[in-house]
Amino acid sequence: MTYIELKKVFFRQKMLPLFLALFTVLLVATGFMFSNKKVHIAVDGTTIMVNTLHSKPQEVLAQAGIHLDSKDEYRLSTAKLRDGSTISVYRAVPVTVTYQGKTELIVTGKPTVGELVESLGLKLENTKLVPEGQTKVEANMYVQAISLTEKEVERDVVERFTIIRQPDVTLEKGVERVIEEGQDGVKTVVARIHYADGVEVSAEQLSERIKEAPKPRVVHVGTRDEIDTSRGSMRFSRVATMEATAYLPTDGSVEGITATGIKARRGIVAVDPDVIPLGTKVYVQGYGLALAADVGGAIVGDRIDLCMEDDSEAWRFGRRSVKVYILD
Repeated sequence: MTYIELKKVFFRQKMLPLFLALFTVLLVATGFMFSNKKVHIAVDGTTIMVNTLHSKPQEVLAQAGIHLDSKDEYRLSTAKLRDGSTISVYRAVPVTVTYQGKTELIVTGKPTVGELVESLGLKLENTKLVPEGQTKVEANMYVQAISLTEKEVERDVVERFTIIRQPDVTLEKGVERVIEEGQDGVKTVVARIHYADGVEVSAEQLSERIKEAPKPRVVHVGTRDEIDTSRGSMRFSRVATMEATAYLPTDGSVEGITATGIKARRGIVAVDPDVIPLGTKVYVQGYGLALAADVGGAIVGDRIDLCMEDDSEAWRFGRRSVKVYILD
């Protein structure tokens, strides 16, 4: 081996430790640069920033001197702790919760109502929360967790009969006659019943089938609007059944003057003007054509007083129910 070759070997052996030391320093410096993180901590109404080499949130909190009680909780803004992550600390507070038929005072560090309810073993998809699940938990708040259930039931339900009205020219206008009595039927309904804490709150019908068909009620409705009188056939607008009495022309006053100023006589009747307006022509069953031209203190509602000129006729008439046709 020549002198030059020996000199090269000596130089390599002397510089190798120096290179190794420099490489180690570079590795340490680079590792520090990549492992050092700036982490934000939101706690007790304020936010602080911490430079840390730790990789676990608990270690960062301990480094910042933040103590967590047994029911306090924290949440990390990222999947893993990294530069720019935020650790949010939630101090445990008392909350009153009603669920499954009981009410409890719970001390919790859960950040939302939904997480609190889930911690009680309830499934959110089957539970209605008041307030809603995303609501922030606050001290002394009241939470309701209402259990929602449903089931399908089969019920027999009454199917009401319909009414069929048929015109009948043999009956007077305003008169109705039942030809066939209706009868309710029965249908079987399948429904989905919704319950809130075991109490039925709504139902939706899924299907139905007729078990017993209903029978309609058939009613004949009178359309005849003419009445035969001593003066021929006359058209009427309506018919009323009224209680009738008789009076003499001089019963109202000695002069026999009616409320409309005309002289009382046969064919003049006293009515309630709110029922039959004064001046209306009527036909009274068993009495004949008449004019509503008088009133009386006792003639109120469906009552009518018929003027008769013979005392014995008035006594014989007495008091009876009559049909009164209101003529056009």
